[in-house]
Amino acid sequence: MDLDLKSRIYQAQSIGNIEPIEHMVPYPNLRSLIDGQNIKYGSKMVYADHDISSSEIYTLAQQTANWLASIGVNPNDRVLIKEMLFPRCEILAYGIWTLGASLVITGDNDLESASKKTNAKIVIIDENFINEIKNFSKIFEPTFKPLLEHEAMVFIENNEGYRYSNYNLLVNTNGLQQGVDLYDDQTFFIDLRANSMQWLILQVILPLYSGSSITRKNPDILFNDDNGDFIICSKWNKIKETKPPTLFICYENTGFISINNTPIHLTEIDKLNKPLSLSGHSVMMGYLDNKKNEKSFKDGSISIEK
Repeated sequence: MDLDLKSRIYQAQSIGNIEPIEHMVPYPNLRSLIDGQNIKYGSKMVYADHDISSSEIYTLAQQTANWLASIGVNPNDRVLIKEMLFPRCEILAYGIWTLGASLVITGDNDLESASKKTNAKIVIIDENFINEIKNFSKIFEPTFKPLLEHEAMVFIENNEGYRYSNYNLLVNTNGLQQGVDLYDDQTFFIDLRANSMQWLILQVILPLYSGSSITRKNPDILFNDDNGDFIICSKWNKIKETKPPTLFICYENTGFISINNTPIHLTEIDKLNKPLSLSGHSVMMGYLDNKKNEKSFKDGSISIEK
């Protein structure tokens, strides 16, 4: 990627005079999110219905990172995982970030194509890993600590590849949390397949970032595709006001672009009802296809197609 394109992407990731700098989120990477929440909320349930606490997630992440290292995965490698039963993909994501590697998921259900497209170091398809990791140390000694701007994830959908940094994932989650007013003394419920960005933001990162618990039992907030307190919408032609409010998804903006007509924090769109371009801190690192990057990043924003 040439310097001019890198500069244009950075300009699109800025909003006004506010550049995507590290003090905007309290963690320097996703590994630190896992560590920090273990210190702050160790005994608190993250996935309450399954009795999985923050400290258990931390332990499983350490063991998974050690297991990944034992099978040849290094920091900065891309690790593609297939969709699995809960909580396998969640644990894999935490372990991959603990190691300092990059998570790859696909909504296309074509692992072979996704592996080639992303040049993945390894593809994990065996759900039995959940038993294998128990044989590994509960302490992982990192050899590499990613910065916020380093890649943390690649998502493949409709044969298109989207790259996201640690900062992208953290700041988009932060914007969503602010928009729905979710606090650490609350609970919420979400149950999504492990093949989308909404799964990644809502089901993997949000409970740790917010300090809240996911539970079916009388949740304070219910997220759903067609009912609940907030509706999740990935396919839309225009952004509009709905009741209950709709969380509109845009992969170029990492996960969520707006809640009804209100852009999430640190996101700016050119037209409220039918955005053609956007800018802000959630703007992705870019497509895997640099030719598309060249066409899309211009005039301080990224053009999007809906």
